[in-house]
Amino acid sequence: MSDKPTLWRRLWATPAARWCLGIPLGGVLAFVLGGAALAGFHGVLGYTNSNGFCYRCHQGMDSIVAEYQASPHFHNTKGVVAATCSDCHVPRELLPKLWLKIRATKDIYLRLRGEITPDNFEREHRARLAAISTAEFRESDSRNCRYCHDPARMDLANQSRSAARRHQGMAERGESCIDCHAGIAHQLPTQQE
Repeated sequence: MSDKPTLWRRLWATPAARWCLGIPLGGVLAFVLGGAALAGFHGVLGYTNSNGFCYRCHQGMDSIVAEYQASPHFHNTKGVVAATCSDCHVPRELLPKLWLKIRATKDIYLRLRGEITPDNFEREHRARLAAISTAEFRESDSRNCRYCHDPARMDLANQSRSAARRHQGMAERGESCIDCHAGIAHQLPTQQE
């Protein structure tokens, strides 16, 4: 029988003296680097959810930013700090948020390559992007709207009769916010022939 220890015994053996300090220091270093990576990841997600980030591509795209800034989601009589671009267009849950950001890199790439420009945006891209956004709202049952607007908490008595009736039965009719409120923050694209 050999005196050579097995791999299992070598893994669990007391380390040599020179490694005794390195193991805890390595753990601390891994913890610090992991914390820095997590903070960086969180910072990048926060930055890419800011209006300033969105404006970098959408500024000059005809009236996208101007429409949003004129809407009640940006400028309202109560002075409420209203919805940002990401409040409406980016899910709050981590995996759907990451999936959306991965898909959005296609349009960022096309913008950087010069295929989406302020000159061709309205004519060639606005309807396509509006259709994608509308489909996402429908698929999620307007989840992003419902973060702030809960039909169960609406004061139907202070709404017009028509609005109260529509809000009251929207679930039974299988309707979502986007079915009636499309174009609330951006004008609907004109139909191209």
